[in-house]
Amino acid sequence: MPTFITQARFTKDGLKGMVAAPEDRAEAVGRLIAGVGGKLIAYYLTSGDYDILLIFDGPSYEDVVPALIIAAAGGAVADLKTVTALTSSEMKSAFAKAGAIAANYRAPGATAASCHEPLAGTPPSDSHSEGATNEAEDEAKTAAKILDARKKSMEDIEAGRPAPYYLARSPLPTNDTDPAKA
Repeated sequence: MPTFITQARFTKDGLKGMVAAPEDRAEAVGRLIAGVGGKLIAYYLTSGDYDILLIFDGPSYEDVVPALIIAAAGGAVADLKTVTALTSSEMKSAFAKAGAIAANYRAPGATAASCHEPLAGTPPSDSHSEGATNEAEDEAKTAAKILDARKKSMEDIEAGRPAPYYLARSPLPTNDTDPAKA
């Protein structure tokens, strides 16, 4: 089953409701996701741009959309943003497929002849397919590193360990070296 990550913000009415009758919404959210054939993996209340972070498995994006619609229609949350999370091996496969397809793709405004030229920044090689394969492998390695870091951050969060690379604000630039003034 695909894994999804949803972020949402409380509305003014949602915050009023939680203040008036505080409750742990994880069970209710879990039931909502189960109602569309999914399983809640994690439910977090977060600081920053979004108030809620959900991680859940679902049969497909199309199957989980009704649960998202129900949550938004309730009026307590807004600005739902849902993305599909891919494992490192799934992303590697996607990059490999992209590399194979790239040879036949023409960007808007590019001439037909330029679709067979190597992409900018690609070193020239004897074979265009060799260059596309090497580039796809490099992109797959980069994507794998990003996804591994994302997986580690989720494991840290689930284990209750701080994940400053996810939650911390960027420090403000300062010319002062006194830590007490920072």
